[in-house]
Amino acid sequence: MVSAIIVNYRTGKLLKLCLDSIYNQVDEIVIVNHSPEENLKEFTQKFLNTKVINRQNKGYASGCNFGVRVARGDFLLFMNPDTVAFPDTVRILEETTRKFNSVAAPRFLNPDHSFQPSTRMFPSLKHVLVSRTSPLRIFFKNSKIKKEYFGYELERIEEPIFLKESFPLGGFFMIPRQIFENLKGFDEQFFLFFEDADFFKRLIESGYSLIYEPRAKIIHFHGFSRKEAPFKSEFQKLRSFFLYTKKHSKNPIEKLIVFILSLTYNLIIAFRYFINIPVKESQWQA
Repeated sequence: MVSAIIVNYRTGKLLKLCLDSIYNQVDEIVIVNHSPEENLKEFTQKFLNTKVINRQNKGYASGCNFGVRVARGDFLLFMNPDTVAFPDTVRILEETTRKFNSVAAPRFLNPDHSFQPSTRMFPSLKHVLVSRTSPLRIFFKNSKIKKEYFGYELERIEEPIFLKESFPLGGFFMIPRQIFENLKGFDEQFFLFFEDADFFKRLIESGYSLIYEPRAKIIHFHGFSRKEAPFKSEFQKLRSFFLYTKKHSKNPIEKLIVFILSLTYNLIIAFRYFINIPVKESQWQA
């Protein structure tokens, strides 16, 4: 039995597209709604296998863990409401997950069906240099480091591969419930962002496998929900990055550099926010 778990926060009609794509592929859908002011009945009333739970927003990781407690499936499909699955996506992921007793994640595509990078190297100083949260990113725009970090080479991959030094983004992946529970779920210290990096880091360290499954495909409307609160999103991303580094890095110099750069960039985005400089849509690309 496959249970889809969706944490919703102000995604509007994109959620309907998401449900339309997944409804006939899973046994049940659990929507943890962190924006109760949204009336989801018009989107969900026709989906008989769907549960909607309105809940105070305690963060994405907390919402996912809550959804698992409600779900009944032996296989858990975590998906963001800004994703649309192809007709055979769940079947392929389930077959791969069962075969290898592992996590399986699909290929992400942009709305025009072009390739969208959907893996990242586990966060380190490289992330400080090349990610969009870094003030130094302009110096690494087309660098080999950036292409390696974002997994651009996976565009050429046509068969499933094991990931060891990188992880799939948590916007869409399948995992056996037993593995999820063995790892005690997501760390709820991460309110938003990097909960996937932390979870998959612990998963690999516990001896489980991560598989990138390019035969399964989804469309991802990248960064849609973050447009609702760009300043808060950026702040949470930097906070979570620092938390991840503090938790997993054994290098005190790396921790110090991450802290200084995170603090610097927080001040920059706070300044932009308070003088009301708009965040362009193109800036939401990772």
